[in-house]
Amino acid sequence: MHCQMQPATKCQALALTNIMHAAKGHWGYDPQDMEVYREHWKITPEMIEADPTLVILDKTRPIGFARIAKENTDTALLDHLFVLPEAHGNGYGAWLLEGAEEIAKRMQCSTLRLESDANAAPFYAHHGYHSTSNRPSAFKGARPIEHMQKDLTPQIHEIAQIDLNLDDANSWEFAEHNSEAIKENWKHLISQNPDLWDGKVLSLYQYALNQKRFSGKLVKIDYSAFLAWRDWGFPDRNARNLFGCTVLRSSQGHLIFGKMASHTATAGQVYAPGGNLDLNDITPSGKVDIFGSIARELEEETGFTLEHGELGEVLAVEDGPRLAIARVLTLQLTSDEISSKISHFNANQEKPELEEAVIVTSLADLTPHQVPPYARALTAHLLN
Repeated sequence: MHCQMQPATKCQALALTNIMHAAKGHWGYDPQDMEVYREHWKITPEMIEADPTLVILDKTRPIGFARIAKENTDTALLDHLFVLPEAHGNGYGAWLLEGAEEIAKRMQCSTLRLESDANAAPFYAHHGYHSTSNRPSAFKGARPIEHMQKDLTPQIHEIAQIDLNLDDANSWEFAEHNSEAIKENWKHLISQNPDLWDGKVLSLYQYALNQKRFSGKLVKIDYSAFLAWRDWGFPDRNARNLFGCTVLRSSQGHLIFGKMASHTATAGQVYAPGGNLDLNDITPSGKVDIFGSIARELEEETGFTLEHGELGEVLAVEDGPRLAIARVLTLQLTSDEISSKISHFNANQEKPELEEAVIVTSLADLTPHQVPPYARALTAHLLN
């Protein structure tokens, strides 16, 4: 049975408290100090309700958790991250940390900070956190508590060459090991949204970025497996959701994003037109044509083609489990004209993929919307 990472519920407060106490006690601190710690440090239902809290479940048993709080406009605090001692060494801590970073980015924070026990500081340093200061520990004989933080801004790279290949000899182990649970998850999804379709898509499992060259290998997977991976908190941390998108730019320099329609798997989210790679993007030689995918998705969602404008830079955006290849297309039309044409195109579609076009003149225009971190980073980069 697979493990899942999901939002904690208030009824799990005691279980999370027990995980915290067991994990802290694992370091061998003075028994009297631990008694004081257990008395004063607890996870309450109110804490779970107040701030995002992630839990990893092994079947129904909580084995680790993380709690995140927004401190100010730019900074989030990783308030807790603990894993049961008997579950150490399985990558659960790194998984929770990546989940916490995702939540912080969704909060529009560019920095995640934490206070680390000296025993855990090397773990955080390994994952890109650096110390800014320290303070004495409350435990007898313990080394200082480290104040640490990390910049969460998605990394953007200019790309001049792309070389993507299909690996037909391999399959996705995550999907094979969790096939029954994936089927159950799919049944649940289509009960809520019958318009979903379980076709074949491509998943990136190996890639390199070197001197403006992006290369990678992909495997064929079922869309249902992809959605389970997404819904369970990206448990296979080696996989990446590679996709292409077109950033439409108007003659005024504004960006035009789309709000996804209610019948899509990303309903309500706002980002540049694009989508998953699929079997249509595989060439006879086994290459994967991401530019072909970009052109197809643009036309399907907006009615525009690449020939309608001037092609600009190609950017790769690394954003945790997501990796976007974005191509800029400048149209000699105003923002309102582009939006109007997209609305007219959608009015003639039986089930348009976009609910509406969203004109982006600054980051502030994205505030009312649900926007993936990579799309926000692209906006900051292109409108800077």
